[in-house]
Amino acid sequence: MENKIKKTAIILSALAVALIITGAGCKKDSSTTTEKNWTSATDKGSIKDTAISGKINGKNVTIANVTVKKWDNEYDWSFSNQAPSDACGVVTGNDAVNLSMKKLQKGTFEKKVDEEVEFNDYSSYYYYSQEDGTPMSINTDWSAKVVIKNIDKAKKKVTGWADISYDDKKTSISGSFTADLCE
Repeated sequence: MENKIKKTAIILSALAVALIITGAGCKKDSSTTTEKNWTSATDKGSIKDTAISGKINGKNVTIANVTVKKWDNEYDWSFSNQAPSDACGVVTGNDAVNLSMKKLQKGTFEKKVDEEVEFNDYSSYYYYSQEDGTPMSINTDWSAKVVIKNIDKAKKKVTGWADISYDDKKTSISGSFTADLCE
């Protein structure tokens, strides 16, 4: 009888350990994953659901074009107040917010203004035309939340929301976008 009790106790112990291990796996929320500055969630949070707009160098702007260009293993985002004559074309004399990142994936990228990120992985600046027409580029501390809802490589479109601002308080844009994907 004592051997049966020992065997039963061993079996019950093994089952308990198996349930604990399996249960721990079940408790993990696999709907979102997180890595530095990225999460797989696509919730826009408090970003407004209207066309992206804001200010560039203190002047109100409506963003006429968003382009994501892959160049040298990096994705360069341009939120411009002017659209090119054809998708993925070049625009001159425009005002824009630029964001560069190594990744383009569905999910959310977020950086706070006082948070350090590797410059080679993420950078941002804005530029505008001065009164005499020459461009001025401003590199200052920045914050961003970019939610990529969908990447449609067949249609060459990226959709989502963005909220980007700079600590000089002269430039900030926020809202929904549909971007041209230029690879």
